[in-house]
Amino acid sequence: MLKNKNKLDSKIDTRIETNQAGFTLVELLVTIIVLGIVISSLGGLYYLMQITEVKSQHLDLAVRSARTEIEDLRNNGYDSLTPGNNITFTPSLPSGLPPNKAGTVVVSEPTSGLIRVDVTVAYTDYGKSQTVTLSSDIGIIGLGQGK
Repeated sequence: MLKNKNKLDSKIDTRIETNQAGFTLVELLVTIIVLGIVISSLGGLYYLMQITEVKSQHLDLAVRSARTEIEDLRNNGYDSLTPGNNITFTPSLPSGLPPNKAGTVVVSEPTSGLIRVDVTVAYTDYGKSQTVTLSSDIGIIGLGQGK
């Protein structure tokens, strides 16, 4: 009978030792802290991506506005432009640009019969001044008028 009791005790001890599987409280706390750091840094990265997206949208709107103004000036023709004249087109800038925005055109005549327009769109994006400047030359003979 003593032999059977020792065998039974050794089986019980073995079962108790093998059933002690899982994580300790310290391991769980370390895992939670590491996951918190990873998730918070991903949140910061997401925020930076959103800001970059908005900045690129503002830049795209500014470039499109400058191109549109150049096309409008070309459509008006060479004779409608006076060298030395500055044109403001701020009211026609899109509402998607930040509130502090300005659109100006400087008209110059680098050579006789050729007018240069320098179109500038300026705006403030997240506290930093941004400027887009496009230039175009407009001649006396427009598209389709030369032979």
